[in-house]
Amino acid sequence: MNKFSDMQLLSAVVEKGNFAQAAQAVDLTPAMVGRRIAAMEKDIGFMLFNRSTRRMELTPGGTAYYEGCLRILADVQALEESVTSAHQSRPTGLIRLTAPDGLGSPFLINLIKTFRQKYPDIRFDLNLSSTPLDLVKEKIDLSIRVAFELDDSSMVATKIGSTTFGLYASEDYLEARGKPTCRDALKQHDCLHFGGSKYGDYWTAMEDGKQVNFRQQWALVLPNTQCLIQACAAGMGIAMIPELFARPSVATGELTPLTGIMTFPTPSIYGIYPTRKHLPYRVKLFLDFLRQHGPEMLS
Repeated sequence: MNKFSDMQLLSAVVEKGNFAQAAQAVDLTPAMVGRRIAAMEKDIGFMLFNRSTRRMELTPGGTAYYEGCLRILADVQALEESVTSAHQSRPTGLIRLTAPDGLGSPFLINLIKTFRQKYPDIRFDLNLSSTPLDLVKEKIDLSIRVAFELDDSSMVATKIGSTTFGLYASEDYLEARGKPTCRDALKQHDCLHFGGSKYGDYWTAMEDGKQVNFRQQWALVLPNTQCLIQACAAGMGIAMIPELFARPSVATGELTPLTGIMTFPTPSIYGIYPTRKHLPYRVKLFLDFLRQHGPEMLS
């Protein structure tokens, strides 16, 4: 029995949710799909699925086996692409890319626009999410992240550049409430917090060369960066925002930087991908492009 074909079949069954729809996708009968899955289970020695009359779902062992199959299938696809696309004058394919919502516009949109002027046959599926995704499970080629440090050593990371954090408010808010002059004065102000931060319910600041946590009763906790910027621009309070994300609103006058109050550590911007092995040529091209043009767009 062809192990690779069985892995493709298992992937189809999981993605489609049942034997009948998977059978249509792989041009087999549902009965044949069922027999092949049963043969796989006999071969590996455990059940892949829990089945009932209404639903079927992976067992814990089936989940681990399926995730391993996805990695192998992705490696084979990337290997084929790496040895064929590298010699093409017009590279093609889809790059599945994820990044925080604040990095989407204008930074990534402008980079993708410029990149596609050179490589028009490379397409993008852009997922803007403040929550890091499982790159293997979600079949993501590349994740762009802003971080003080990286936690997952199983991923491969390349540094694209860096940004800074700052405090921002609208002119309407400052006219109504006054401008704080020190960190303690912030206690008398409405402060807004990004609730999706993995660093917790506080701002990470610098004091005497060390990182300290600043926390108070937040006037409003927001789920993503765009909501945070919109609330701040609407005069609802003071927010800590990466300078890169706030830059467009500062340019239009919607936000005003507040200086001399607090300083913050400098986060880096990374391109993160699951493996060095058989990196698809299209992804390598985009990573090289990010390393070359990212820093100038961050400055």
